[in-house]
Amino acid sequence: MVVVLLIHLALLAAMMMSRAHKPEPPQRAVDVVMLQEIIPEEKIAETPPDIAPPTVAPPPLVMPTLPVLDIVPDAIRSPAPAPVPALAVAPPPPAPAPAKEVVTSAPPKIFEECAEGSDRRMIADVYRLSVGNQSVSEIRRRKPIKRVCMAQLDITPRSFKEGFPGLGSTNEWFGLDIRFTVTIQETATYQLMLLADDGAVLSVDDENVIDNDGIHVPTPVATTLKLEQGLHNFRVRYFQGPGPDLALMLAWKKPGATDFGYIPRSLIGRPPAGSLSPILAKE
Repeated sequence: MVVVLLIHLALLAAMMMSRAHKPEPPQRAVDVVMLQEIIPEEKIAETPPDIAPPTVAPPPLVMPTLPVLDIVPDAIRSPAPAPVPALAVAPPPPAPAPAKEVVTSAPPKIFEECAEGSDRRMIADVYRLSVGNQSVSEIRRRKPIKRVCMAQLDITPRSFKEGFPGLGSTNEWFGLDIRFTVTIQETATYQLMLLADDGAVLSVDDENVIDNDGIHVPTPVATTLKLEQGLHNFRVRYFQGPGPDLALMLAWKKPGATDFGYIPRSLIGRPPAGSLSPILAKE
């Protein structure tokens, strides 16, 4: 706009100067056209419309198969349980009584005194043997110092520390001469087994049938013997070397049996009195 006005003023001044030197021309009407500068309008950037992301269809919902429930009609439904009455607070329990001392019975002893009427029918004479002895044969050269009774030859391998009644802690270098009878109910062939630690010899009717003598760990020796019906004298000579472990087991297997078993105590009896040696009062 300013430029246009300046141009107009310049033209006007020129015209006035020309009029001073020249005769005034006839007046003419001059139309002045005012030019208006057109300022272009700024275009406002149009915001692109929000384009939503492509819609992904959700996977179909798989409903699990539910079990069929049996609906019980109201007429046969169980009535609602009655409210539980409040319980009275119980008094505190009385103080426990002092624990009583538990008395356990001691296991039966292997050897006991030979009392009259005792059910221990095996009679064993006890011998002291020399240190380093290797055989039951030394028993024949000595006199018994004690007589004890046994119920069964079932001494499994164990530690022997109790000794013999009246002999203190005798648990090594001793010998036993054990005598008893066995009643055979029917004539048959039997298997006999003698296990010992250390040495032992089994005799039936004064005949040696099993020799398991010597110093060794628990070792079984078996034999087969035909026994006639009736009463038979059994004898087991045994010696214990270095202690404290010992073992002495006598078992048999009757015809038709699959395993060895101990001779029933009902078949065992006391030996004849004449077969026993006199006992020394003092060694």
